[in-house]
Amino acid sequence: MAHIRNIRRCAAALACVSLGILAGPLMVVPGAAATDHFSIAPFPASNLHLVGLGDGSGAGMSQWGAFGYAALDHESFQWILAHYYPGTTLSYSDSLVSTDPMVSVDLNENDGDPVVVTSQSAFSFGGVLFPGGQAVRAVASQGTWTLSDAAGCSSKQWLPVASDVVNPIAVPSSVQPSATLSQVLTICERDGVELPVRGTVEAYDAPGGPVTLSILSLEEYVRSVISAEVSWSWGLFGGTTDAPQDHEWGFQALEAQAVATRSYVAAEIVSGGWAPYATACDSYCQSYPGMVDENPMSNAAESDTAGEILEQPAATSVPGASGGIPGTFAVPATPGTAWSPVSAEYSASSGGYTASGEFPGVVDRGDAVCIKSRFYSCNPCHKWWASIPVSAIEKAFPSVGELAEVEVKQRNGVGSFGGRVVTVEIVGTTGTEVPASSFALGALIGANNQAHCASNWYAVTNGP
Repeated sequence: MAHIRNIRRCAAALACVSLGILAGPLMVVPGAAATDHFSIAPFPASNLHLVGLGDGSGAGMSQWGAFGYAALDHESFQWILAHYYPGTTLSYSDSLVSTDPMVSVDLNENDGDPVVVTSQSAFSFGGVLFPGGQAVRAVASQGTWTLSDAAGCSSKQWLPVASDVVNPIAVPSSVQPSATLSQVLTICERDGVELPVRGTVEAYDAPGGPVTLSILSLEEYVRSVISAEVSWSWGLFGGTTDAPQDHEWGFQALEAQAVATRSYVAAEIVSGGWAPYATACDSYCQSYPGMVDENPMSNAAESDTAGEILEQPAATSVPGASGGIPGTFAVPATPGTAWSPVSAEYSASSGGYTASGEFPGVVDRGDAVCIKSRFYSCNPCHKWWASIPVSAIEKAFPSVGELAEVEVKQRNGVGSFGGRVVTVEIVGTTGTEVPASSFALGALIGANNQAHCASNWYAVTNGP
């Protein structure tokens, strides 16, 4: 998923991942040049008004749609995954994830900065022991690290304790699954956030500069991502009549999220990892908040599906190989077929129709879910309205000068408004035309609607 900094900095249950990232830099179509034609009237209002559908890229599973199908239609997580990822099989991979391998998560928001850790209990960093309460900072220089300690993360005075250390690893007093907040490491990030994490932390000198790696087991990672990507309260909806696993039906959406998350990482493992050093990332790929949001409901979704991933036939066949154990919706694996994990993309809301990509777009009736309760359980992004100041558009696209028009040039032809935007053109009063990508307005859209929804499925409701 979702990217943007992770969900603990965003509205709950919105996918802030590259599986739907929209808050990055405004992007002009590569190679596109502004062209001048003729003078035209300025935009007729002080704000550009849009109506839109969905939140995120719309590719793969809609998280709100999964909740709708689970809580309202009483569909199982197997059915949900089959709906959004047609042609895949639910399987246990004896050679890949059933052993709960370790994964290295690049905390992208800390890239290029010193690695600072602390713990309430005694811990080590680079082989040096430190008492509980101390903070240790690792600073990279020419391929090695210098370690310094202080009384706390925000200290101004740091005392050097070791130098010329190669990629030091911090180890807490306990790496057991039962470890408490007082026993684990806490990463002190540059924005002031203190992030408690399971496992160990490595200060790694990557080719592009120093990075902070959170190293933990795959299942611990999945547990964390579920808690950030979707609301645990979804497991309290839908009733228990004929529901699997003694949970209410909404719990099936959490299990679908668990499998999608695990599958995405499994595909990363097979491909060699994200960049040359990590198998997962928490800012552009999936939302990883450490252990701060762990709760029994999302933990149960992880444990009930432990080891399960989505796979699909690979492009080649290997004599004597066999596929995984098929799920209830599986296309049966045949002898000689090689299977590979699915990079199971997802986003917060499809708007009612998923985007075509690795998997064909499908009608997403569940995305319109709305259940009145004391919990927020209505999809705020199924349909949204945004009002963007014209001045903000002119600032984002300075080459157009004074704005005259925002014109959608091409759509994908599927669904309302003629489908998702493929290209859009920003036009100035001098006739300057700047062709832009489908997500070029994403950051402005997200900043100028009540629920901060943003997608490439929208229409202009005012203009010349």
